Amino acid sequence: MFVEARTRPVLAEVCRRLERSAAEAQLLRHHTNAVYAVGEVVVKIAPLEFGLDRSRTVVAVVEWLSAKGFPTVNLSSQVAAQPLVVDGHAVTVWQRLDPADDKPITAAELGQLLRELHGFPMPPVELPRLRPVESVRRSVENAQIIDDRDRDLLLTRLEDLSLAWSSMAFPLGASLIQSDPQTRNALRRFDGTPVLADWDGIAVGPREWDIATIAVHCRRFGGGQSAFADFTASYGWDATTWPEFEQVCQLRELQMIATNARKSRPGTPAAAEVHRRLDDLRNEDGAELRRWRIL
Repeated sequence: MFVEARTRPVLAEVCRRLERSAAEAQLLRHHTNAVYAVGEVVVKIAPLEFGLDRSRTVVAVVEWLSAKGFPTVNLSSQVAAQPLVVDGHAVTVWQRLDPADDKPITAAELGQLLRELHGFPMPPVELPRLRPVESVRRSVENAQIIDDRDRDLLLTRLEDLSLAWSSMAFPLGASLIQSDPQTRNALRRFDGTPVLADWDGIAVGPREWDIATIAVHCRRFGGGQSAFADFTASYGWDATTWPEFEQVCQLRELQMIATNARKSRPGTPAAAEVHRRLDDLRNEDGAELRRWRIL
């Protein structure tokens, strides 16, 4: 089970290699990955199922982006070769940039970052293709906190959206995408420059997927239409003029529910939030959109 009791010994070994005390480590997050701050670095421990090859891809792409001058959080120079492998877990060590709490990353800044990222050529790295339908189905099948009624709801909605997804002609076409661009996956350098972080979902896919992620975050987690308008002005294309954009947003929301259903353990606040989102999905007809709690 991917819990803190599992990752603390891994962290201790990483700290030993870095010649640091694990006692000074601060847990920042323990959901998709275990993320610990240790002095001026951040240690990111992937669950066993993430796989070493996937971590190698992330490292290669981030190094390539950094060499190209793209504003990304960088890997720590204290570790010569990454990822590390500790007790079967892929571990990466990053430069520490604190969350931009005093001056949060804006939707407009995310628009600038994505416009630049989407304009890059493909890196010389073999990348996975974005396959959200398969991702949702796999998450639903492996989620332990939902019952048959919930599964039927998710899979029925997925069937409708998968038909739409398979026939979409995306106006902007495919490129390198981050897959989960949002304010919590962006940080500020000490000079105030915004940078993208958390490249676990790096893939080749339609640019519209990244844009839909921003749209969903604006309407579900804060900012609303005005924030998405700021993003649109900065990015340079109004996705709402494309008739099928709303279906992409619905598929993105479905993935957010299913993925967190797979990651969450019974009886936790995360599980409660997943069930809250399922209730919204079940009762959405004619209902006002309810804010979600970010996980």
